[in-house]
Amino acid sequence: MFIALTLLFIGCRGELLEEMGKEQRLLRLFLEVVDGDTVIYRRIPMRFLGVDTPELRNRDLGFFWDQPFGRDAKEYTRTEIRNAKRVTYIACGKDRYGRTLVHLFVDGYPLSLKIVEAGLGYETVSFYGDNGFPEIADRIMKASKLHPDLPFENPYLWRQKNKRR
Repeated sequence: MFIALTLLFIGCRGELLEEMGKEQRLLRLFLEVVDGDTVIYRRIPMRFLGVDTPELRNRDLGFFWDQPFGRDAKEYTRTEIRNAKRVTYIACGKDRYGRTLVHLFVDGYPLSLKIVEAGLGYETVSFYGDNGFPEIADRIMKASKLHPDLPFENPYLWRQKNKRR
């Protein structure tokens, strides 16, 4: 068991055991849903691992209009969190923007997986790897095959075409 947990934490970008990898409860009172794959919890931005959802207008980032289905993805995330009896997360490092990378769970189910199953996000496992969560990553990859032709452009490509400064 200890070896398995150690490997999990190594996958979390080598963060210290005491700082990362512990499942923690999230209190919805202190939560703001930013978009389909990002929340702010107690002033800490958290980006979901394994999924990329359509973008929303954010003038600070150079996006002056919503990507199609961006509002749908945000509302889906908000509803899943609001309807859950228990919301937890496991932190796993930071991204290049300083956001904490997390797997967020609603009633024990990975929210990234739910988003991909609903057809509201592209999987990112094939690009970023499993981040130390091979079982969740495998399930996300399998779920992505349920919707081979999403009705919106991959957010990565949309960002490249639509960012204005």
